[in-house]
Amino acid sequence: MSKNALVILLVAACALLPLVLQLLGQRQVYWLFVVSELFILAIVAVSLDLLMGRSGQISLGHSGFVALGAYSSAILNERFGVDLFVGALAGGSLAALASLVLGFPATRLRGHYLGIVTLGFGIAVDQIALKWDALTGGDQGIHLHKPVLLGLDVATPVRMYYVALVALVVVVLLVWRLTGTRVGRAFAAIKDSEVAAAAMGVPVARTKVLAFICSAFLAGIAGGIYAFLAGFVAPEDFGIDSSLLYFAMVIIGGMGSIPGAIGGAVVVDAVKNAAATVSGLSLAILGGMIVLVVLFFPGGLKALLRRHPAARTSVAERRSVAVAQDA
Repeated sequence: MSKNALVILLVAACALLPLVLQLLGQRQVYWLFVVSELFILAIVAVSLDLLMGRSGQISLGHSGFVALGAYSSAILNERFGVDLFVGALAGGSLAALASLVLGFPATRLRGHYLGIVTLGFGIAVDQIALKWDALTGGDQGIHLHKPVLLGLDVATPVRMYYVALVALVVVVLLVWRLTGTRVGRAFAAIKDSEVAAAAMGVPVARTKVLAFICSAFLAGIAGGIYAFLAGFVAPEDFGIDSSLLYFAMVIIGGMGSIPGAIGGAVVVDAVKNAAATVSGLSLAILGGMIVLVVLFFPGGLKALLRRHPAARTSVAERRSVAVAQDA
């Protein structure tokens, strides 16, 4: 089966899932929420993979961008009654603006140094949300009004399910198209070698900042949709453990692969829900999985999706040729 046919089949299966759950007649609302949350986690995973897998920059504080998107949507909805579409776009825009805080340091930092800076950012956003009671409600959180999307009431679990599904499909298509553009090839070039990319005319500093902006915008969109899905946001939803879960999605899925990122989200979400009854167990399991993947299977799930990797041209070679043609 071709890749396109497989993708269409999977999307169709997801679209039919509410009908299947209705026929089964058991815990439909619960499973619709679980799968909708999975779609949102997949958006976050794809956004983080755009940064780590496509441009080679590490982020250990991506929950900060998701939190900004969620709180922006929640505050605007609670105080001004904005709908889901405007709230999600506003959340993505604020997250993109905040990414400049990390984007400019990223032009001078790399590796674990950049990871430490992003980790600090994620912790700072979480603590601000906890302490700024007048704006965020502190540990009491914010309750949202019923979600409305462009005048359409989407307050039912089925409708929010389709909102999350459509958002994931749109984000995947955007990232997929981006990787084939001049900007996407510039991301790949700086991941392979910043020195070589600069020699071929790629503006390294500007490209790294742009990668942060694009990644943060998508993460903020995901946060905004999550706020309307859950109907409530609180600091505990965006702690450091959330950032580690997002990081685990990309590592387990295999960096530089959209299917891998989504597969990583599925694995991480399954572990999180299965181990929800024991505090800290999911993080312990995922930490062990990360160690095993890094030591023994560095390609992650992405490697399983490749049928004949030995027969393919070197990825680095293809990227270098493409960037040279653009230059």
